Amino acid sequence: MKILITGGSSGLGKAIVNNLSLNKDYKIYYTYNSNKSNELSLEKSNSNTKAYFCDFTNEDSVNELCNKLSKLDIDVLINNAYVGKALNNSFIKTKAIDYQESFLYNILPTIKITQEAIKIFKIKKFGKIINILSSYILNAPPLGTSIYVANKAYLLELSKVWSKELNKFNITSNSISPDLMITNLTNDIDERIIEQITKAHPYNKLLDTTEVADVVEFLIKSSQQINGVNIPINAGQEIL
Repeated sequence: MKILITGGSSGLGKAIVNNLSLNKDYKIYYTYNSNKSNELSLEKSNSNTKAYFCDFTNEDSVNELCNKLSKLDIDVLINNAYVGKALNNSFIKTKAIDYQESFLYNILPTIKITQEAIKIFKIKKFGKIINILSSYILNAPPLGTSIYVANKAYLLELSKVWSKELNKFNITSNSISPDLMITNLTNDIDERIIEQITKAHPYNKLLDTTEVADVVEFLIKSSQQINGVNIPINAGQEIL
């Protein structure tokens, strides 16, 4: 099975690549942007992985990746890449243009890549789309996350559309909404806030990226009957 994961050289993406690479029946392609050293280390340690540069803030770079997809002949697309941080300013202090820019750098590249993947899946009459979202979209999100939550909520609704439109082609679209993890996306959150969240957690520990990677593999291995779902990974703190 051939798998493409966007943003696979660091954080959650790296954990997913490392986990999937243990199965030598998988061929894993992943994109990187600024983490050149991580990209090299992943390829050296995992013979069944291959990295491709893709800068989501550069339209030509995204188009170049899209042009390569037909040759990769993927079976699974994992939409994981995100440009920016989870925590920014409050809504009232955020400029309207910042929402437009974030949409341009996150949602539009994801749409383009997914459209190209779907073309491949329709020919195969098989395919899986897995979207990495956030538990922040389940109920009241933390202060300062309006841009991040808006993007993830948009992708959730797209995922629902894909699951409905594509099921007749044996293509599924599912999402995963993990709780807070310490990655490049969240490493600027105040340590005191992290400590409070950890103490309030039912297990007194934050979610680990490897735990999310396990759920990604579950969806890869699962029946095509599992379609159109969003799986929260949050110890039951927010229930759909």
